[in-house]
Amino acid sequence: MKTNKVFGLVCLFLIAGSSMTFAKKAKESKVKIEIVNRPGMALGTDIPGWVQAVLEGDNKSISKSLKIDPKEYQIFVFSNQGDDLEFLKTWTDQVDVQRQVANSFSMAVGQSANAVFAGVSNGKETQRQQAIDQTVKALSAMEINGLLKEAQYWVQFKKPKQGVKITKKSTEKDFDYYYEYYVVFTMKREVYDAQLDAALNGVEDNASETTLLKKALSENLRAPLIDKAADSKVEYEFE
Repeated sequence: MKTNKVFGLVCLFLIAGSSMTFAKKAKESKVKIEIVNRPGMALGTDIPGWVQAVLEGDNKSISKSLKIDPKEYQIFVFSNQGDDLEFLKTWTDQVDVQRQVANSFSMAVGQSANAVFAGVSNGKETQRQQAIDQTVKALSAMEINGLLKEAQYWVQFKKPKQGVKITKKSTEKDFDYYYEYYVVFTMKREVYDAQLDAALNGVEDNASETTLLKKALSENLRAPLIDKAADSKVEYEFE
């Protein structure tokens, strides 16, 4: 009887463990996005390392892949998504630059604020939000001059349409096709740093939260800046 009881308990644990594992996998399931076209795909060339770094949100690998010295240049990576590739190129390169710079700064402020204020006690939400708002406003007003285009790339993706479950019987009508265009700009380090310091110095230190955030941004905004965050719900299928 003891053997049967033990065996029964083991089975229960195994079943429970399987259920828990299954539930966890279901919760963490990601949308798989397939690459259907890109430069050099027919010839079997690899996707540039900096593009993979952008897709994965790994901004630290961008400068290394492009062999750009971050001590000499500030790196910006901009991207846009749409159905018309040529329009995306023109819009991203020539029209949308200032907005994308502002987006890059806003993202960096948000990420820095999350890290800096993680240990700050509750009850100071107002001060924290004021610090964020003041800093974003000052940085968004920066006029970025002297950008140099270094690299560009595009990828055509296909992904399941929202709400559609993909099966063996799925057809092309169940997928959306779109382009993403990526472009890298650089700026002389001394020129960028002067503009950044001027913007941060223009934010009044009227609270300890503002001082903490400015200090963090003084370092974080000198890393390569990407205007989009990696989507944790997406899994790219690199060939």
